Amino acid sequence: MTISLSDYLKQKREFFERKVRDYFPSTFKEAEIVLKAMEYSFFAGGKRFRPILALTACEALGFNSEDIIPACLAIEMIHSYSLIHDDLPAMDNDDFRRGKPSNHKVFGEGTAILAGDALLTEAFYIASRYPEKKELTEGKLKFVTQLSDSAGIRGMVGGQVMDIDENKPFNEQFLEKLHMAKTGAMIKVSALTPLIIHNDYRFYSDVKSYALNLGLLFQITDDILDIESSSEKLGKTAGKDIEQHKLTFVTLFGIQGAKNKAKNVFEETVKCAKKIPNNKYLVKLAEYIFSRDK
Repeated sequence: MTISLSDYLKQKREFFERKVRDYFPSTFKEAEIVLKAMEYSFFAGGKRFRPILALTACEALGFNSEDIIPACLAIEMIHSYSLIHDDLPAMDNDDFRRGKPSNHKVFGEGTAILAGDALLTEAFYIASRYPEKKELTEGKLKFVTQLSDSAGIRGMVGGQVMDIDENKPFNEQFLEKLHMAKTGAMIKVSALTPLIIHNDYRFYSDVKSYALNLGLLFQITDDILDIESSSEKLGKTAGKDIEQHKLTFVTLFGIQGAKNKAKNVFEETVKCAKKIPNNKYLVKLAEYIFSRDK
């Protein structure tokens, strides 16, 4: 049965939110404040794009969605930790995230750093332990390896280092490499999650190509929204890229040039999606990213 994209996203988001409660960590009483800070950011009402992407790929490829919930949780915990740390005064210095005060504005910088550290560490605990099925042991190990690669110095962290480098070159090649790491690496591993967990690589290259283009599309539209959307819609401070003289697709190409680039990448993303079985909602996810306004 075909449902609207908004209903589909809501259905997948609610499924994820419901299932992760079974795995989200508890703590000993002395660290209760850190758990509260973790929960504050993790359950702050994000779009859950990465878990939804993983679940959509899982559905398209005919795997059991229940089997990838721990991996989806691990991915989203790492994403949440990165947002907490990005908002710190030493990084992007943002007071708002998802329409609420940033973690460090509520809990203080020290607790915010520890909450991010805890989310990152618990992500690997959950990914390596669950699901407790012997037939998925090899897949879980491979997933932890790829998640480490995507989240660390070769992926998201490395991209963040490139982003804050004051002497970085102002060109398209560097910008694409930056965002393939900072944004694209975690989106790539999200789409590949069901294949890795189930140790089945039949459509690996097609899903990887789709995800790499989708990650680039996500970042280009994010750069455009920083200029064209409002702080209220974004849930964070709009216009900071220009204010901080950041290298973005808009500062490099101008707003119309960035939109042209987004259109080209969107078309390539759809072309890649159509090589994957049962691709309807993978295509719709690309349409959603291309046309989103927040």
